[in-house]
This record gives sequence, C-alpha cells and structure tokens, in this order.
Amino acid sequence: MNNKGMPHLRVNGERLISSIREMGAVGFDPQTGGRTRLALTDSDKEGRDLLCRWMREEDLDVKIDPLGNIFGVRDGSDPSELPVMMGSHIDTVRDAGMFDGVYGVLGGLEVMRTLNQNNVSTRRPLALAAFTNEEGARFQPDMMGSLYYTGTVGLEELMSAKDDGGLTVREELERIGYKGNETVRAGCYIELHIEQGPRLHAAGLPIGVVEGIQGLAWWTGEYCGESNHAGSTPMEMRKDALLAAAELASEAEKLALRLGKGSVSTMGRISPKPDIINIVPGKCSFTLDFRQFESGLFEEGKREVERLITSCAEKRGLKCYFKKSAEAPPVVFDCGMAGLIERTASMLGLDSKRMISGASHDAQFLSPFCPAVMIFVPSKGGRSHCPEEWTEAKDLENGCNVLLHSVLELV
Repeated sequence: MNNKGMPHLRVNGERLISSIREMGAVGFDPQTGGRTRLALTDSDKEGRDLLCRWMREEDLDVKIDPLGNIFGVRDGSDPSELPVMMGSHIDTVRDAGMFDGVYGVLGGLEVMRTLNQNNVSTRRPLALAAFTNEEGARFQPDMMGSLYYTGTVGLEELMSAKDDGGLTVREELERIGYKGNETVRAGCYIELHIEQGPRLHAAGLPIGVVEGIQGLAWWTGEYCGESNHAGSTPMEMRKDALLAAAELASEAEKLALRLGKGSVSTMGRISPKPDIINIVPGKCSFTLDFRQFESGLFEEGKREVERLITSCAEKRGLKCYFKKSAEAPPVVFDCGMAGLIERTASMLGLDSKRMISGASHDAQFLSPFCPAVMIFVPSKGGRSHCPEEWTEAKDLENGCNVLLHSVLELV
C-alpha cells in the first residue's frame, strides 16, 4: 500500500499527547518534576502493563521475548511478509523527562490507532516494539533489549547482569512477570525520537532525517597514588590521583577539539578517595566517554584516549587500571529509508534536515540486520535526561504524521 489514496490522513495529536502524559505519570516525583522508571523495577512494570493494555485494546497480538522485549503485531493480508517495525523504549534514567523513548513507542501506537480508526488494511504486518533497558541506568550494558534481539550479545550474559544491589536481570524479569518466549522478526525499522540536542530547535526546523549514529566508546578506570597529609606533603612530592584524572579530563577535551568533525569527550564521573578536605587523594576512579561518526577518526580517538589515560598516570608516578566498558561503532542508516523520510516530510509540507545522532539508540543495533532509519523532532534548548526535557505538542504531532505516512509507503 502507499499513501496516494489517503494523503489527508493524520494522527490524533490530542490522543498522542494524552497517552504520553499518562505514561509520564508512571514513576512521577512531584518534588523533582521528573519520573523514574529504571528497567525491571515496579514502576517499569507499571509502564509495561499500561502499554500492553493499550496494545490489546487495539487488537494487537502482544508477544514478549526472553529478555522482556515487548512486541505488538497488527496483521497484514500477506502473512509471509516480515513486518514494518516501529518502536523505542519506555525505561528511563533517574528524574527523566516525558519524551525520551516513550515518544517513539507511543507514536507507533498512535499510528496503529489511526489505521484502526480509519479501517485501513495493509499487505505487510506492522509491529510495535518496546525494548528492555535501553538506558542502562540500572543494569549494564545499555541497549540491552536490542543487543539481545539482534543476537549481538548472548542471552545468558545479559541475564546474569547485576544491579548495584546484586539483583540479576533474570531475577527481576521473573519477578515482574515479563520473561517471555516469543519474538517478532523485523523486515525494516523506523524509530521516532526527540533529538535530545539543540540543532533542530535552534534552526527552527520541525523534522530531522537521521542518516547515522556516532560511534561510542566508554572506559572505566582508577588512578592509584598515595594518600597523605594536605598540609605537610610538598607539591613536588605528591602522588595525587585526582590531579591525574583532572589532567585526563583536560587532555580528552583537547583531543576532541583537535579531531573535530563532531568529536566529543566527556568524563561523567570522577570520584576521589578518601574524599576528605585535608587529605591528598590516593585513589580516583573515573569514566570517559568518546564519540565520533567518521570511522577513521573514531579509531584514532580510541587509540589516543588510551594513550592519554596511561600517560597521565606515568608522569605522576601513579598506577593505573582501566578497561573499555562499552563500544558501538558508527552506524550509517539505510539511504533508501532516509530518502523516504525526507520525501514524506516534504509531502506533508514540513522542512527537514539531514543529521547525525549524537546519542545512541536501539536503531543502531537493528541497522545491520534490516533497513533502519530514525526521525527526530526538536528538543527545546536541547535538554534531555532531565525534568526540563520538552518538545512542543505540534512538533510531536508532526513527527508522528511523518511516521504514519512513511509506514504507509512501506506496507
């Protein structure tokens, strides 16, 4: 089917926003204004239960796989065809906004509702996915659901992952009742998402056509020196672990600026010990995040980061222990799918911009296995992963209409 016979079909914007607000109330903290639905917690279960109820109300066939990924399938007239899949995730970081991940899942649900309301049948099936533990805020690695779905990481390795309290993914999946035994294979995948960055909002553009996702590498490490008295230890005789981490942060910034072309580096955690005002820190743990889209620069950046970690220890006579805790190579999305999104936005009278995603998404792991693409809508001020995360209702509706008509071209 294509949309030539129904170019005026539109989603119900008020219904979409209402559903986002209702999901946003799950795990809401009135003191912070954010909501917390860490993967496989009681609040995540409540969100999952709500989503599954909405899916069943639309007569979708709900399937749950062994890692708790949720799929809702709308039949097509040709059961031999693989479905057009939409989706994202509904787990959150702590004190999150309303839209990250949830918009892609409920935007896909709104497409299903619109087709049902207008009695639109399709040749290919449609599927809506909500992937488990995309954020990685409770269990590592992040993107857990899509890593399992694509066979990138084995089930047993993911099931044995533990949270800070020692609980495993397996235990918590069984506790909340979301360890299933079914799955759905995707023929192609479209993920609708807020940008989580400032570019669309700053440019006044309603739609981003995402051509790819930056490569990501994470390291965790610890510098080990000597704790000593802050007053009686001369500067030239110190083995200050915190200063090594501080120098690494500065050098990593310089590296990203030197490489350019969108390179970014972040040290999100620096934790000195013993963390007392009058003691030279003898140990300091740290994390480092490096991202870049161009493969050559990504590889160069990784090599340089590891050289810097080591050199910052050596020049101060410290010991250093580090490991790469996560890596995802740069991803280029299907050019045909990107062209479809661009044409659909134009058909709807919406200006668009081709762009690269700085954040990681489930789509990057599906991309090697089926044609995949993402649609971005503006994030006010580029804010995300915080209660201030905001996207205007009209932008949410516009993005969902682009999703609707892109799907209609594919089914």
